Amino acid sequence: MTTQTKGMSGRILLALLPSWLAMAWLVSKAQWFWNNRPDLQFGWVVLMLSAYLIWDAWERKPPPTFRWNWAGTLLAASGLALLFLVQIYQAAFGMMAASLMALALGALLLVAANLSYVFGWPGIRHFAFGFGFLLIALPMPSALYNPIVSGLQSKVAVINVEVLNVIGIPAQQVGSLIHLPNGTVGIDDACSGIRSLQSTVMATLFIGYLTLRNQALQIALFVFGILLAITGNVIRSFFLSYMANEKGLASVDTVHDAAGWSILAFTAVGVMILSWLFAKLERQLAAHEAGQSAQVVFDSRGQGGCE
Repeated sequence: MTTQTKGMSGRILLALLPSWLAMAWLVSKAQWFWNNRPDLQFGWVVLMLSAYLIWDAWERKPPPTFRWNWAGTLLAASGLALLFLVQIYQAAFGMMAASLMALALGALLLVAANLSYVFGWPGIRHFAFGFGFLLIALPMPSALYNPIVSGLQSKVAVINVEVLNVIGIPAQQVGSLIHLPNGTVGIDDACSGIRSLQSTVMATLFIGYLTLRNQALQIALFVFGILLAITGNVIRSFFLSYMANEKGLASVDTVHDAAGWSILAFTAVGVMILSWLFAKLERQLAAHEAGQSAQVVFDSRGQGGCE
């Protein structure tokens, strides 16, 4: 790297100081949730992955422009206004998931405005995934979280009751509870699959972005990963219900954590296998398209030679 290139990189880093400060502020607010809520302890991992994504994109960054435009000005004004309102709200009511999400939106608007000034629209598009990846680690507002969790709990309970009845175990669903002859098993937040679902979303987005270039395959990896996580949690809750029926409710406590770690490993291995298969498929598609292009060029040259 030449002295001139180093100087330009230093100037860019300094020009992006508002972005670093905005993200640091967001992290300082989010860290309480990461330290105190078990379902969000993976937030520190997401932060490191987000930093890696930004670092990985840095080497391919677009050329700087250092120019304000109306879009960047609008983004900056919107971000500052939203942050001002959020601070007033938090001063009155304290930090909540919804206000943290609003703060994150305001911070990302400032980041977008800063990127617009430094790189223009290409910079926003280039770094959007790296900065936006941190949103995965933020708590969902209760208006979103509660319906998702209750929906997963209900669906997992329904499937388990059907499977238990098929194999000859009398079971009845009441909400997220499964009534068995030996007692009642509850599908709590952990067994609903929300935690493994959050981890799977993080993994599929990160791996898909780094290993796949085809957007259709990235979406397919994301969808199949979610289905894999849901399937794993159905298996887990079925196993716990089966154990409760066969050995009593006390046995659930002895195998609960082991079942959770086993399903986490199952989901992780499944995502890695899926990403490998999709990467292989992408290479095959690229080779096929290259072969077709070469054939078209060969045919056109052959036709030109006969004229």
